[in-house]
Amino acid sequence: MSFVSTITFPKLEPTSGSEIANWKSGAATSGLAGADLVTIGANDITNILHTLIVAINALEAAANINVRLYAQVNGTERRIDPGETYIKGTDPDGLTVVNSPLAIHEAVRVEVYSDNILDDGKAIAYDYLLEAN
Repeated sequence: MSFVSTITFPKLEPTSGSEIANWKSGAATSGLAGADLVTIGANDITNILHTLIVAINALEAAANINVRLYAQVNGTERRIDPGETYIKGTDPDGLTVVNSPLAIHEAVRVEVYSDNILDDGKAIAYDYLLEAN
C-alpha cells in the first residue's frame, strides 16, 4: 500500500517599505500625535499576520517611541495593541511588534509616535509577513 500526500504551503507575502513623516508633530489618522506608518491587509479579507518589524535605527537616541495598532471591531476602528513604549538606544533598533500569528479580517493600521521633535522628517522602515487565504 502506498500513500500519495499532497502538501500545500500557505502563500506568504513579505512586504517591506519605509515612510518619512512628522513622528512628533504630526497627527495620525487616530487623531493622536504621530503619523501613520503602514496599513496591512484589507477590510473584509481574511489574512494571517505572522510578523511585523518596525525599524527605529534612524531616530534620535533616548527617544520614547510608541507603536500603535488599529483595526475595526464591529465596524468601529479600535486600538488593538497593549501600548508598549520603546526607547531608542535601550531597545533593539528592529522592534518586533507582532511576533506570532494574528488572524485578521480587517485592515490593520500602524501608527508611530516619537517624543523627540528631531525625529520629524526621518524614515522609519517596516517589514511584515502576511499569509493570504
